[in-house]
Amino acid sequence: MKLLFFIALIDILFANTISGYTPIHKCINYNSQLYIAIRSFDLNSKKVLLIVDANTLKTGVILKSSATFEQCPKEIFHSRYFKLLNHAKYETKHKLQNDGIVSSGGGVVITTDLCPSHKKGFEDRLYLALIKRFKKPVPVTLFITKRWILKHKKAFNKLRSWQKEGKLDITWGNHTAKHIYHPKAKLGHNFVLSPEENLAQDTLNLEVELLKKGVVPSVFFRFPGLVSDKKSMDTVSNLGLIAIGSNTWIAKGEKIKQDSIILVHGNKNEPKGVTMLLKYLKNPNFPQPISIRRISNNR
Repeated sequence: MKLLFFIALIDILFANTISGYTPIHKCINYNSQLYIAIRSFDLNSKKVLLIVDANTLKTGVILKSSATFEQCPKEIFHSRYFKLLNHAKYETKHKLQNDGIVSSGGGVVITTDLCPSHKKGFEDRLYLALIKRFKKPVPVTLFITKRWILKHKKAFNKLRSWQKEGKLDITWGNHTAKHIYHPKAKLGHNFVLSPEENLAQDTLNLEVELLKKGVVPSVFFRFPGLVSDKKSMDTVSNLGLIAIGSNTWIAKGEKIKQDSIILVHGNKNEPKGVTMLLKYLKNPNFPQPISIRRISNNR
């Protein structure tokens, strides 16, 4: 997929301006291929679209003028994108914790959450170990928050540099902009279920922040604290995002399996999980991780 050339150029300056950021759900023809447009906005005064390949799950930003809107064919609703989206929205039990896609369907997926943190730096020991241990670029998903980005600029830029250097294949996942958390509140009134939360806006604000920094957001979303309900799942799914849980939260002692979606924290808030994963990585039989974009839709 060919991205807009000016993203690559301006991304060095961190000077992108975004306005009119609007969710849409339309099929487009771009370079004689069919894509789903999920956002429309102005980027540096140019009208652009955020699009997703319904089969590879890759996202990109293109000029709106380079695309032609057309009626969605029936086949598109049987694509990997829609099968995963619909599974998370309609076929899960909508329990209070760990809703959405929790299994890769085959292959180990490594995800690291970057929630807001007052700790300096980040778990660079984890990312360096992945780079050293596996064939590059190493697939890893970062479920990131705007508050973490703003307070950890050097760490954010280091992660981006590893991506540019071909060391990490980063999928930039959405963990909301604010990641609201009340230490004394019950789960049913906490995280995205907090009374002051505007989940749709919180989710879109994170995407805008990434785009301002020259980073293209993915279609993957993780609920803070893995806490959600049917209403919040509907909100995320209606934004065209696939909710990802985990069947292997390392710090909680969950064992790695053949279909693991591993969860560790890359923000130093949960060093135990990183230490445990590093021990796993010393095993010569630990498999090469797969990209979250390769999770199976056969469920």
